[in-house]
Amino acid sequence: MTDSSAGSVLRAVLELGPAPRSVIARHAALSPATLTWQARSLIEAGLLVELPETTGAGIGRPFSPLELNTGGNVALGVHIAAGRTTIAAVDIGGRVVRSTKLPHRSLDPPAVLAAAADQVRRLSDELSDMRIVGLGVATGGWVDTVAGTVVHHSFLGWRDVPVRDELAERTGLPTELDNHTRALAHAEQLFGRIRDAASSIVLFVGNVIDAAFAVHGQVHYGPRSAAGSIARLLDTEAARAQGLPARPLEEFADHALCAAAGLPAVDVPALLAQARPGTAAHDRFAERARVLGGVVAALIDLLDPDAVVISDRALRLPGVHAAYLDAVRARSAVCAAPEEVVFPSSFQGRILEISSATVVLHGLFHAPHTALAARAV
Repeated sequence: MTDSSAGSVLRAVLELGPAPRSVIARHAALSPATLTWQARSLIEAGLLVELPETTGAGIGRPFSPLELNTGGNVALGVHIAAGRTTIAAVDIGGRVVRSTKLPHRSLDPPAVLAAAADQVRRLSDELSDMRIVGLGVATGGWVDTVAGTVVHHSFLGWRDVPVRDELAERTGLPTELDNHTRALAHAEQLFGRIRDAASSIVLFVGNVIDAAFAVHGQVHYGPRSAAGSIARLLDTEAARAQGLPARPLEEFADHALCAAAGLPAVDVPALLAQARPGTAAHDRFAERARVLGGVVAALIDLLDPDAVVISDRALRLPGVHAAYLDAVRARSAVCAAPEEVVFPSSFQGRILEISSATVVLHGLFHAPHTALAARAV
């Protein structure tokens, strides 16, 4: 209970920004005495700092606001995608401090992990004046968070790869691993648009298509950490309308659209560059939005969430966001106004960096002392 109260204080300061203790206590639903004790412990732990005394608008008793120590604490993140690995440093306020992308020279797990570890060590050296609270690793597919393994990544061809332990040994950092869509759900809860949502869905559309959902603010994992795999669901309604056999959703993944356009499987930027309205490339992205919008509609009808977040690089193309919304509007039995429920990710352009670092930051903001103790081991 003590550490969860500390997490409540830390999240309150994240949400409020610099604030007096009385406001933080109300926001975190803690007694003034508990807030005072927890604030002291978080200051001593180096996660909060006390700002100079102020009287706010110039009236009333002076107070010393508390603020996150963003300048002293960063999490490192490794996102392993189909064509490259992204390595980043993100401060505890959710700001990307550094970001580097390494194209894969090989999809062999030891080669990918060795290259990532080398870059993590270089980044650690560059940030020697800051405390690294841990290393978060995110990737698509079936990820067993408890065991720290990638059970299956369809595009990379990985099976039962002990990613967490490999990177922990190579970097010397406390390391956590998660599926990137669940990590993105945690990031949206901490730093993004679903912070206040009691229930939510996150859809990640890339070379792997995954979903994550949270109820009462808790992201669901399942007993095998397998929750969220939807790539093998069938596109039945759209296929039936065209008189075609049903297709699994993985045929709408980025690599499949690239292959259909005669491009290398990982060259999504080239396909996006071609996707002007009226082109075949644009039609492919629009069709995907209509199909996956139907999936979103089904998930909305099943879970009735407060919010749905979609991560899809094609959302910036004209008409693609509207295609998602139109599909939800047409197919959902309960969501007549999808524009009030369905949104793009809060982190467009930073999704890989933020989601991977949040694998660590999620634990820090819920049990800060436990997370820092793990770092000290």
